[in-house]
Amino acid sequence: MENAPQRYAEAPVVYRPEPMHPHSVEALPFLSPVPIPGAVEARTADGRTVWVYATVPAGAEPATPPAAPSAVPAWAKTAALLMTAASASLALAAYALRVFAEAAAILAAALVFLAKILFILALVVALVAAVVKSRRSGGAQTATATATATATAGLFGRAKATATATITTR
Repeated sequence: MENAPQRYAEAPVVYRPEPMHPHSVEALPFLSPVPIPGAVEARTADGRTVWVYATVPAGAEPATPPAAPSAVPAWAKTAALLMTAASASLALAAYALRVFAEAAAILAAALVFLAKILFILALVVALVAAVVKSRRSGGAQTATATATATATAGLFGRAKATATATITTR
């Protein structure tokens, strides 16, 4: 593979968009290049000034009257909306707590039952291990104990006693 730059004989193709053709005033009957009574002055995208009939004549009052001031203050309306949302949230939380309490009681009972089963299983495993250990040692176990006592009496007197005991179990 070669990393040298490649040279092209042709010039690269460059996209050159054509300018937009402005709409003719004759095609749109609601536009007028001269002032007309009842029309509003407007500017088109290509910068020309035209007069357009508006749905609401310039300077006219809107059809809807302004809203009359309410007898209830805005903070009272807000508090009422928040109290509704808060009471709904508390009711939902109480229901969820009731469901959770029932589920927690069932879960606690299941965990106690599982602990009992595991305790019994541990006792069985310990018993099996003790039986296997006693069978491996041949069934008989031997224990030996030795005791030695030494006494000195006078200048040349000495006494020594040794006792040994052996116990075998089957």
